[in-house]
Amino acid sequence: MHAWTISGKPTKHIEPWGNAGAFSTLRLLPNGYIPFRDEYLNRLLDSAKILEQKWIPDQITIEKRLDEYLSISSPKEGLIRICLFEESIGISNRPSKSNGKKIIGRLMKYRRPIPSAKSTIEKDLYGRLSELDITSEDWIITDPRDNDIRESATANLIFVQGNNLVIPDKHILLGVILRQMTPLLQNYFSITRSTPLGQNLSQFEEILLCGTGRGIAPLTSLPELDWSSRSDNAFKKIRSIYEQLMTKKNA
Repeated sequence: MHAWTISGKPTKHIEPWGNAGAFSTLRLLPNGYIPFRDEYLNRLLDSAKILEQKWIPDQITIEKRLDEYLSISSPKEGLIRICLFEESIGISNRPSKSNGKKIIGRLMKYRRPIPSAKSTIEKDLYGRLSELDITSEDWIITDPRDNDIRESATANLIFVQGNNLVIPDKHILLGVILRQMTPLLQNYFSITRSTPLGQNLSQFEEILLCGTGRGIAPLTSLPELDWSSRSDNAFKKIRSIYEQLMTKKNA
């Protein structure tokens, strides 16, 4: 991991979780291509603005630091995390091991303070990912007051009911991948914007995770709510759409 000060000097990359800042995670493909790079950087800056950070660099500066990081670190592929802290930019990478893998959900009662921004201050959420095997587990967030299921710690959720997809759109962070996928999904499925309650999950035969690290991945079970997947038909179709999308952007 590497970091730079406001003036552009190298500095120590601080521990992100619990410190004030905005972040975004990008996928680096084996040939060095980063799909939707501009969209991710725009969202990173949007998060910083929503969080009202006292220092927000322009996109050109972030692009320069990202290119410098890729040149220094030479990662082959994986996930690149960019953090905008109050006095520095920090960039790190890690292997991508969860793309498309089956996931067991672990219920977490949690309310994100500012759902529309990705904030490193949320140690109680992102810091707790270390408790899980991230390759095969994820926190499924349920609101402690409303008891609805909004998103996971790492991805948006897609609830499957026959040919209808139910996608939460309130009090969540709408991810770049889901934004890109939605117009394509409308060619094959009807889409309802709603946030299911935890006690109503039995009506859904599939729940899918959609995000940068997981791509499209199936939730196999959510033991605390006695829910298990009963099909993989939608997963297969939506995963195929996702792979075509990534191939198209990589062409």
